[in-house]
Amino acid sequence: MIDLEERVNRVFNPDLRPLVSEAYRCYVSGSARGAIVLTWTAVCADLIAKAQILHEEGESHARDLVADVELAQGSAESEAIPIMLALEKTLLDTAEKLELIDFTQRKQLERIRDDRHLCAHPSIRPLGELYEPTMEYARAHLAAALEAVLIHPPSQGRKIVGSFLKHVVDPGFVYDTEYLTHTFFDRVRPSARSKVVEAAAKFAVLAIEDPAIKIKPEKFADRMAKCLRSFAERDADLVKKAVAKQMARLETAEPSVQLQALGRLGDLPAFWASLGTPVRNLLNTKIETIGNRAPYKEITTAEAQALALVAHPELRATLPALIEAFSKLWYIPRADIIAQRPDPYFTPFLPALLKDVGSFDRGQEVAEKAVLPCAGFLTLPELEQVLTEWNDNDQCWGRAMPGYLVELYTLTSHLGEGRRRLWTPILEDVRGDERVFNLIASGIGSTEASST
Repeated sequence: MIDLEERVNRVFNPDLRPLVSEAYRCYVSGSARGAIVLTWTAVCADLIAKAQILHEEGESHARDLVADVELAQGSAESEAIPIMLALEKTLLDTAEKLELIDFTQRKQLERIRDDRHLCAHPSIRPLGELYEPTMEYARAHLAAALEAVLIHPPSQGRKIVGSFLKHVVDPGFVYDTEYLTHTFFDRVRPSARSKVVEAAAKFAVLAIEDPAIKIKPEKFADRMAKCLRSFAERDADLVKKAVAKQMARLETAEPSVQLQALGRLGDLPAFWASLGTPVRNLLNTKIETIGNRAPYKEITTAEAQALALVAHPELRATLPALIEAFSKLWYIPRADIIAQRPDPYFTPFLPALLKDVGSFDRGQEVAEKAVLPCAGFLTLPELEQVLTEWNDNDQCWGRAMPGYLVELYTLTSHLGEGRRRLWTPILEDVRGDERVFNLIASGIGSTEASST
């Protein structure tokens, strides 16, 4: 059951919260008539205020309504009341044109309006008896008003989707799940909410090229995938339905688009819930092909994103080729894969990566892409193996590597002070290089730093 008090506290227009709170108090105290009359009053005031905001933003359909309100406000009471009564008769029609409500919501609000008239004019019944609204009616009307209009900002169906797209495509876009869900999900009407989620799903799954989108389709799709994850936390079923609508197009899309979608959305349950077995088998075959690539071949970012799904236990079962493909690749592609999705699954592979390093540049690359991102997942034995292979391979001693050793110490703080002893063999081996020795010793808090 809807928590009315919680909804009342979420009324969008702060000027109307006292009025809505009064309607709620009438309901709680047993005054159904008062609750219904005040609920309709709040609906009218809310829709008028939203129409005024849209008019200021250039919405032409709001012009006549705003003009009537301004005319009434500037007229004598005897003239103003008929103007507002006439406006009230067409208010819901105007609100529907403005996309502040949809057809179903208009019907709900019409019932509130009709019951308000019965409450305010009880003698209009055929035999003149008083109309006695029930408490159930009062609650239902208040709940409907809150859900249809009162808790939502003045967002229109088409315009909220446009605002969402502009936000995500903006060069200064910052992914903030709280802001996204608050602005484009929680405070948006259900019908518009579905459109927002469907837009996110379309671009995330298919990476569509759109002339209005001024960034690369792949980058925009990656951003939309993040948005989908945020929306899924609010309503997983809604996201599942939105993703399912795109699957027919994904099945016939180019192979590169299919692989990108896998890497981008493979950890989203809604993706697998909608993906047919033939496409799953096709993706598994694509992964096998990547693993069978000739030695020393690089992989693309999309391929790395897809193979990084090997970190998920359930996906290793769904796409069994992931495990073998990852193990077959040489150390640089494996580092690229780990960089896409650092995870405890990858920590056992880190010592071998360092052992295979064949140049100073590659050593720094492995440290940056794989070792440091996974440092927070290392166990003490794994850390010891990492440091051993690092120290034993002279190609792991490029210019930046001593500093990375210090950073590794900082990033493994979860292992406690006892981990410092694991750096002792390294300090012994570099003792002849005063600069490197002091850099590492001071960085890990060794007492030897000042004495050398």
